[in-house]
Amino acid sequence: MAKKKISLVIYGLSIINRENERIILNQLVPGKTLIDCVEEYINSNKAVYSRDLSKDILFQFEKTESQVVLNNVGQKEIGRADQADMMPFGFCIAIPVGNVDSAVIILQAMGNYGMKMSFQKHVQKCLVDISPELQLIMRPIAPKEYIDRYFKNGVLKKIKMVRYQIPEDESNKMGINYGVKQTKEERIIHKPLGFMERKKKVIEEWFAGQKSYTDIIEIEGFEYNDLKLEFSLGDTDKTFNLRDMNKLVVNEDITKQVNQAGGHPIYESLKPIMQKTAEEYLKGMGLLAI
Repeated sequence: MAKKKISLVIYGLSIINRENERIILNQLVPGKTLIDCVEEYINSNKAVYSRDLSKDILFQFEKTESQVVLNNVGQKEIGRADQADMMPFGFCIAIPVGNVDSAVIILQAMGNYGMKMSFQKHVQKCLVDISPELQLIMRPIAPKEYIDRYFKNGVLKKIKMVRYQIPEDESNKMGINYGVKQTKEERIIHKPLGFMERKKKVIEEWFAGQKSYTDIIEIEGFEYNDLKLEFSLGDTDKTFNLRDMNKLVVNEDITKQVNQAGGHPIYESLKPIMQKTAEEYLKGMGLLAI
């Protein structure tokens, strides 16, 4: 059986109160960290199914596992790698020790399927059970140094330009219904040799916030909504969506790294990859020493 595409999506995590102040994650409640509270919530809800009526999706926690990770001098660094079911999907919450108000959540995706909305809903419910004033904030993260590594040292494999609304005249010519939300058009350029060198200046200006992502590639008659660059570096493939620098989403393809059984990632194989990825991002965010 051919391997299914397995990827990781990484988010920054913080919790705020009613005054919009960030909460220290390792002191969420007296004597308990966010890790402790989430684990207790999961253990109390393992047998409970929840349904997303809008997508007809069932969600259920399968198991949870907490772990303290030590660095090379024996200091605590990060904790937690979990797995949820139905398909199944895995997730990881990584929090450095100390008085920190930021952490990392890694969600595993399979092809176009993911668990963000269902998982976010449950963590928010966990927080509300503690206090109705608490609110979960999950935001895409991609530290500039982390992105630079791929832009400078990676191999650009594909450029994807995505348009989510096809003009009515073009829809009629193609014989498709106009205005259907699920319809999209992609233009893909494979092996775009020379692109990073020739577009270096405008990419640097985009990084600095001086240019829009649409200034990087301009095609007459084709106005795209998303511009995605897919890189490979070593055994890892990553796709960067350049649409919004402040909401830059990194999708890490780990298909080649993770072992699969029946088309699904094996937990024991997925766990160390998530831990390593979490450590890299925490370092990129300045939350762990390099």
